[in-house]
Parts: sequence; C-alpha cells; structure tokens
Amino acid sequence: MIAQILPVLIVALTAVGIIGCTTPGSGIVEITDNTYMHSQFGTLLTFSGGEVKADLYREAKAFCAAKGKKLEPLSSTAQDVTTSNFSSAEIQFKCL
Repeated sequence: MIAQILPVLIVALTAVGIIGCTTPGSGIVEITDNTYMHSQFGTLLTFSGGEVKADLYREAKAFCAAKGKKLEPLSSTAQDVTTSNFSSAEIQFKCL
C-alpha cells in the first residue's frame, strides 16, 4: 500500500514545490504609445512588495537600455505578503 502511494506523493510534492517557486506576472506590456506596465508576484520567500518592485525596476531599466533609452518611472504600487496573498508590485514607465 505505501509502495503504491509513495510515487504519487513524491510527484505531487514536487509539482507543488515547482509551482510555489514561480513568480507569475504580466511581463512588460505596452499600454499606450511608449508607456509600459510591468507586474509580478513574489515567491514563497519574498515577503516585501518593495523587493518585488525593485526587481521590476531592474528589468524595466534593462528593457529601456536595450532600446538605447533611459527609464522614466511614472507610477508604482506594491503589496507586502499577507495571510491570503503573495507579495506583489506593478510599475508603469516610459523609455526616453
């Protein structure tokens, strides 16, 4: 009985571990002409929305640099982890 359940349990726990470590987000999306939005959730070990926001700004800066431009932040929000939600952040920016 245990020999039959053990492989299923290992696969299930591995899947939960992999899914729990992902950080789904929007990617960088153009919302109007040369105005972009980027959002992301933190991982299981990311408690600060500010940490997620800092990662987004680093990615946005690299995105603009690849276009030969500089990042101009427009707005941002961040939410720390709660008992029912992961930490998260969203930024809006231009590349000038």
